Amino acid sequence: MDPQGLLLNISAVERDTGLSKDVLRMWERRYGFPKPDRNPAGVRVYTQEHVERLMLVARTLKAGYRAGEVVSRSRDELSDLLASTANTGLKTGVLPSSVESLLRHLERDDVPALVVEIRQNLATLGPKRFVVEVCSPLVERVGEAWAVRELEIRHEHMLSAVLATQLRLMLSTYEGATAQPVVLLATLPGEHHALGMEMAALYLALSGATPRLLGVDSPPDQIVSAARHARARVIGISISASAKLDAVTADLEWLLRETDDDTRVWLGGRRSKSVALIHPRLDRLPTWDDLDGALARLN
Repeated sequence: MDPQGLLLNISAVERDTGLSKDVLRMWERRYGFPKPDRNPAGVRVYTQEHVERLMLVARTLKAGYRAGEVVSRSRDELSDLLASTANTGLKTGVLPSSVESLLRHLERDDVPALVVEIRQNLATLGPKRFVVEVCSPLVERVGEAWAVRELEIRHEHMLSAVLATQLRLMLSTYEGATAQPVVLLATLPGEHHALGMEMAALYLALSGATPRLLGVDSPPDQIVSAARHARARVIGISISASAKLDAVTADLEWLLRETDDDTRVWLGGRRSKSVALIHPRLDRLPTWDDLDGALARLN
């Protein structure tokens, strides 16, 4: 099973690679790697080859690549990527320079500089491009950096607080809007990440729809009730990388069973592709282009 005869548990892999247990399990579900064996007690066991490849993946993340670009690559491909970036430190073009600059402010705990540059980006790009080109990749990159312990959890919290303030400020100018369609936005029980939902709300408002934010950790019956009161044509559910898919699927099945036949359910976030549930009124929207397409189909 292991050509080098050494099997490691997940704690040892976490220690040797710097990748958290949660990240290892998430990548196993999302990308099919690492795919450990199980010992007689049902515990995950990893080979030395797994560890060596994971160490290469961790190095490519630190060089600026995204997990989705590298986790499924072979050892040789990862080595080639690292060799090609050895002289630059970061992959050219992986992140916009503004995102790299914001990351540096975050690394230095320089919140005032972070706020100033975010506002400069907003003024230069406008709110819609800011969401797509800066906010979204920045949030994803910070999550990946935290996963490999390049940033601390405080950095993620600082960024969330700053971005949430800016998003809500922009969204407040659309309060009282009555444009169609009305889209009720929420997260399911156990999901406390709000930024994806708030980015989607602003994007929808800028696209001519009317978002209604219910909030995080919302019971399914309250989501259905709020959608009916708001006369929403769509219920938008945001899920993060840490979502438990079994629970998400069960809640979605209940929502689809209890909502009217003309109410669609949109599932947003990159993890939405991992939800296996098939239903004629359920749309997975992992990208902003997918959201544009779903809006066009409603009109």
